[in-house]
Amino acid sequence: MSVAHEAGPAPAEAGRSDLVVIDRLTKGFGGLTAVDGVSIRVPETSIYGILGPNGAGKTTVLNMISGFIAPDSGDISVAGTRITGLAPYRVARQGIARTYQNIRLFPGMTVLETVMAGAYGRRSSSILGAILLSPAERRERRATAERAAELLDRVGVRGRHSALAETLSYGDQRRVEIARALATDPRLLLLDEPTAGMNDAESEEVGRLLVGLRDAGLTLILIEHNMRLVEEFCQRVSVMNSGALLAEGTPTWCLDQEDVKEAYFGKRSDAARIATLRRARRGHGGE
Repeated sequence: MSVAHEAGPAPAEAGRSDLVVIDRLTKGFGGLTAVDGVSIRVPETSIYGILGPNGAGKTTVLNMISGFIAPDSGDISVAGTRITGLAPYRVARQGIARTYQNIRLFPGMTVLETVMAGAYGRRSSSILGAILLSPAERRERRATAERAAELLDRVGVRGRHSALAETLSYGDQRRVEIARALATDPRLLLLDEPTAGMNDAESEEVGRLLVGLRDAGLTLILIEHNMRLVEEFCQRVSVMNSGALLAEGTPTWCLDQEDVKEAYFGKRSDAARIATLRRARRGHGGE
């Protein structure tokens, strides 16, 4: 499948080095090629989108970056370090965190405890210190709890830190998952449909949160079906279909390509319906 390339980089990315380099990544399951020779370069401190219809191979790419599955061929590097095929815990040690398409919270844990669990790999206290509840252990637990509370406030979950995480609304559970990922202090955050189940106002809040994280130095890769969010907050995107890259460039340019419209809706006569997914935001700030 040929790839439609936009001529030249987006102006905001000129001169920016790449944090993530994915080179000819391929993965098959039985007789199905889920990802077919995909190459993507993600500039540091950017929000990069991976788009495509269901079954395009997007989540498989994220699973290979995060180490949950190993590619059949190809390479992945982050900040110049090759991470291809590393176990998930080793990938996490490289400063890579993620959220999931289906929410994965710990049953029976409070909101605060859930986020604190994300910081486990960064803690320095010993097993003996934890058992004996040493002064150093108590100080570290307090600091971890304070940091978790700050992250919850940052993602917009306020005042319910002692509630069980699974009792929150769907949108708040998504935010808790983001906070838990941030507790690992990542430099690269992978987000699989972060606004799924949210209304327009909630999605806008998440988009602005992502911009704040980017401005604080984080690089983000997200899979997203909310085209308005993508166009408003992503600098560049790659569009996948049937495991291969279909287009890459700015969101608006990619979504204007006829092959992309056809991939989403199956036939060109239906392709104009993509406009319904890209309605301009109105009513915000008098626009």
